Amino acid sequence: MNEKYFWIGLLALIALGPFVGQNYLLHVLILCFIWSMVVAGWDLVMGYTGIVNFAQLVFFAAGAYASAMIAINLDVPPLEAIFITAIIVAFIGLLIGLPCLRLRGEYVALFTFAVHLALPSLIRQGRPWGTGGSTGLMGIPPLEIGGYTLYTINKLPWYYLTLTFAAVAIYTIYFLILPRKWGRAFVCIRDSEAFARSLGVNDYKYKLLVFMISAAITGVAGALYARYIGVVTPSILETEFFLIVMLMLCVGGMGLFPGAVLGAFIITIGNELLRSVGEYRLLVLGVTVLISVLFLPNGLTQLFAKSQAARRPAVTK
Repeated sequence: MNEKYFWIGLLALIALGPFVGQNYLLHVLILCFIWSMVVAGWDLVMGYTGIVNFAQLVFFAAGAYASAMIAINLDVPPLEAIFITAIIVAFIGLLIGLPCLRLRGEYVALFTFAVHLALPSLIRQGRPWGTGGSTGLMGIPPLEIGGYTLYTINKLPWYYLTLTFAAVAIYTIYFLILPRKWGRAFVCIRDSEAFARSLGVNDYKYKLLVFMISAAITGVAGALYARYIGVVTPSILETEFFLIVMLMLCVGGMGLFPGAVLGAFIITIGNELLRSVGEYRLLVLGVTVLISVLFLPNGLTQLFAKSQAARRPAVTK
């Protein structure tokens, strides 16, 4: 079966979720859709281009804050505000990507993680610029589309809206970008920058491009999160969020579709189920990371690859 048609069929099945799920289930799935966009964007940078970028939640927070500030201070139609947010965050991705052109390996990781650590302080000190300081931004206006207001309490419209955005983002990354020239250039840079240059690949251009694409998609996810929750605070940059998103990528598998998306669903649902155990939740998640790294270094998609290899007929000479 053509892989693309399989995923289209799965998407159609997911679209039937509201007919069998209650509000809480829809809420969890909405979060799954939002986080799958974040992790897919991160997978594009780390898994397929090989850039160890730890600033992914910076893009998410930038999208959330930009969307909230536009909604509170400017009279911009909601969908236009989301696309404006994507452009703003893509520019931020460009600014972060530029210094990374002069760095390699662990130094890129250190620089991007330093940006992640510095941003909460900037937000807390940014009350004069409209960030809300330590308390964040409260009472973000709900989305209005076509005269219809999407309130957080009404999960059904949010379910289909986030599903649509997630499907478009994932399809764009895995079925439009990666199989074509840009995607081949990204993978070539990951495998060997020197070899990529010998083939005429401008690694500087493509590195900046992947930062901007990933930032834009993640920024849109942040914008949807802020408008759905109605509140955005510096807490979205806390270590817990960072570790959970990293866990999504590790458990699913980097650079192996649908690893990132699968990891986003598994960890989001698992995290919600573990809320009843309180402080032991992070312990369970930490143990999950250890098990994943030790026994499934390529994530759950490694199991799928092994099962497919086992089903293939043996080649006889």
